[in-house]
This record gives sequence, structure tokens and C-alpha cells, in this order.
Amino acid sequence: MKKFLSIPTLLVIILFLAALSQAQVSVSIRVEHANARKSPSSNAEILAVLNEGDTYPVTDDVPYWYKIILQDGREAYVSKKLCKVIIEEEDEEEISQPPDVSYEISSFDQTVSLPNCAPSQLTVDWSICPPEGSASQTGYRLTNQKKNRIEIPCTYSTITIEQILALKNLPKNVRTLPAGDQRITYLQGLESKSVMAEGYLAMVKRSAEETTNCNSSTRKDLHVELLAADAGDPKNQRYKVVVTEVTPWFGENHTSWTVTELGQYASYKGGYGGSMLRPPTKVRIYGWLFFDNIHADAHSIGNWRGTAWEIHPITRIEVWENGNWKTIE
Repeated sequence: MKKFLSIPTLLVIILFLAALSQAQVSVSIRVEHANARKSPSSNAEILAVLNEGDTYPVTDDVPYWYKIILQDGREAYVSKKLCKVIIEEEDEEEISQPPDVSYEISSFDQTVSLPNCAPSQLTVDWSICPPEGSASQTGYRLTNQKKNRIEIPCTYSTITIEQILALKNLPKNVRTLPAGDQRITYLQGLESKSVMAEGYLAMVKRSAEETTNCNSSTRKDLHVELLAADAGDPKNQRYKVVVTEVTPWFGENHTSWTVTELGQYASYKGGYGGSMLRPPTKVRIYGWLFFDNIHADAHSIGNWRGTAWEIHPITRIEVWENGNWKTIE
């Protein structure tokens, strides 16, 4: 006997497809980790592991699965029960024309210089994974090149967590805007700065596979979240978190920069599951100011992070312990 879809079910599908044709439809991952698969089957090959709060554009709707576009441009399927649908109108005006606001860069008056330090850079083997990673699209390649910086400065501009949160948000396609656009000038000016931020270590975990690291299952970033103050459970304050990242290149040169070691100073490790382990420890994070344009949307900002601006890569970590700053090697 043939089975037919009920009227309510058909109506839902029709409304979804109508929205898909008239607006941008995305899904937000609502669990800690979700598998993105090659085809709409729980037995299909896993192409990527997605993180809670990440959003992806939807290109098709099939029974029990959404077809999405991954950050590296590949198509994949994610189970509907692992995500929620977000429908928004495209804002082409904002993307195609510079907004009528000032993009002046605030001065960074105070700096800190490390003693007995000479500027250097890591020795890396780019044949393992090139600076642009495995991305094929120009915007993603440019983003990955910034993430994969290997320079180690000796002088850093001091910046507070509040100042990072106050930096202007930019469109996702900012790296491919025409030269001279005030937004890309703003981006380039800030990303040229090495900074030191003092905050509280809310959570540390290993990131998912990504094109930055050529989708390696072993060489992954270390995701470190900071808050401006020790005030309550960090799990309830993710909307004002600043994300910082240790890349594999730096992680391979600092054996203590791991979830296990840094986790002893964090309120949570491996994600925000379970109860708070301890109050967050005060830390100093040194590194390069970076705009993660992949997360420059309202479904990331104000949800599971406070801004798309990061410190990435991290070049030095200190923790406040027994009344002194201790360097984590």
C-alpha cells in the first residue's frame, strides 16, 4: 500500500521551500558535536564534525536531513534532530556597499615588551599543510593564511576583553571586498597588531576538523574561551565570550598547551557539558588580533560568542598562580 504525506506535513515542506527560495536559510548546530555526512544516511562517510552554535547555509531539505554547505565549500548532510532552522532575509546592501559609519581604528597606547626576547618565527614544514590550508575559495584561503601565522613578536599592545568585544563587526565577505573599502582597511589595520589580553579562562576544548589544518583528524586547533570577569557560571555567559585559538604549529612547540594541562585552570574543558569544575583562573593571552569572518553573523555573535574578533594564533600563555604570573610552556 502506498503511503502519502499528511496535509500538515506537506504544508510544512511547502513553507520551508518557499522560504528557501526567498531568503537565506541556515541551520544552527544545537548539540556539542554533530557529524556532517556525504549522503543523507547515518552510515554515510563523515566529512566533518560540526560544533555547537555553528551555522551553515541550507541548500536542500530531504526526509530527516538538511543538505548544507560546509566552511570549505563542500556539500554535506546533517541530521535535522541535531540542528535548528534559521531563516533570514539577505542583506545585500550591507555587503555590497560600505555602511555610512566611521571605521577609524582606536589607538593602542600601552604596550608590553617581553624581557630577553628577539622577534622570531616558528620553523614549520608547509608540505604538511600550506598556509591557506585545503580551502579552495579565495575568501577562505585568505582567512586561513591569517590563522596560520607563525611570527612570534616581542612587543604586544595591551587590549581588554571589553575592547575586543567593542570592535566593529564586518561582513562575512570582508576579505574579498575591493581595495580601499573602509571595512577592509579597518580589518587589515587591526590584524597587523600583536596584542595581550587579560581575562578569565572559561573553557578549553579541541576544535573540529577544518580546512585551516587541511581537515586533519589529528592536527586541530585548541579552542580557548575568555571572559572579562569572574562573575558566575561561564556556561550562562557565552554571549560575551572572546574566543582565542592555539594552532597546531604553536601547539607542537608548547607541550603544555593541551586540554588536559590548560583544563586545570578552566571552568570547563571539552565543552560546556556537566557542571562547572572551578572558578575561572585569570590568564594572559598573547597573540595576533584576528577577525574570524566565518562567524560574523548574529547566530554566532550574541549566542555562543561575543564577537567574531579573536586572538588567533596564540603565541604565549600566562596564568595567575600564587600571586605571580606563571608562563605555560
